[in-house]
Parts: sequence; structure tokens; C-alpha cells
Amino acid sequence: EKMDLFKKCDDYTRIDELKKADLYPYFHYLTSGQDTVVQMEGKRTIMIGSNNYLGLTSNQEVIDAGIDALKKYGSGCSGSRFLNGTLDTHMMLEKELAEFLHKDECVTFSTGFQSNLGIISAVAGRNDVIVSDKENHASIYDGCKLSYAKLLRYEHNDMEDLERQLASIPE
Repeated sequence: EKMDLFKKCDDYTRIDELKKADLYPYFHYLTSGQDTVVQMEGKRTIMIGSNNYLGLTSNQEVIDAGIDALKKYGSGCSGSRFLNGTLDTHMMLEKELAEFLHKDECVTFSTGFQSNLGIISAVAGRNDVIVSDKENHASIYDGCKLSYAKLLRYEHNDMEDLERQLASIPE
């Protein structure tokens, strides 16, 4: 049966119901800087959901370097790295990382999601098989889809199921 897309959106009430029950976990806003304790929606809150593992977002040296970069480059690259958004600082960082890793070159991604998407889709292809834990992050699955490789999923942390999946791959 056909359904009007706009009606389908109007009829969807689950998010409103979750918000009303105070069970909606997304888009809580901060009114302070990112740290171990933050102001979230007017309340002092211990931050346990951050990816600021090293505390660099509140490190004064990093903040000062960010201010210097903002003054020099403005508020953004105004393009993708691929076309016209690569800055000399990108190149310097990648050169230093490559030297540190004892590699000829390296490339950086701005998020973990982009890393998984870009690397998996570049390394795997149509004639490859990827075996993946069913609980892997969505970015891993998106990278697998973009690679066009065959995807085999095994139950989370189930090594017997992993062995079955591996055994099913033709030599």
C-alpha cells in the first residue's frame, strides 16, 4: 500500500513519546566547554560520554594553537581535502605522523567515522570478503557497503560463530 511520505513523517510520534517520558538520549546540549565535568542543560554533569580522552579540548596550549590557526586560516577550509581544502598544517601533521610511524606518507581523517568509511571502502573490493562482528559500529558497515565486498557477520564476540563464517569462505 502506498503511503504519502509527508504523512508518514507527520504520523511518526515515537520520538515525541520518548521525549515526554524523559527517555530520549540524543541532542542534550552543553553550556560549558568540554571537560570531565560540564554544564549540560543547566545542570552540573559528570561527562562520561565524551571522546575527549586526553583532555585536549581544555588544554591551554591546544586552545592557544587553535586561536592562532583561526587567525591565520579563518574558520574553515572551504573545501574538501581532495579538491581545495588541504592546508599546509594538514601536510605538516601528516609528515610528522609518517615520520613517527616510520612510513613514507600518511593521511588523516577528521573523524573515526570517516576513517572507517574511507579505509574499508578503499582497501576492500567486489572480490573480497569481510567478516564482521554484528555489533560493529555503523561506520564499519557503511565502509563495507561502499566497498561492494561480500559481508559475513558473526554473533558478537562469538568465536565459534566466527570460525563458522571463516570456514564458509571458499579458498
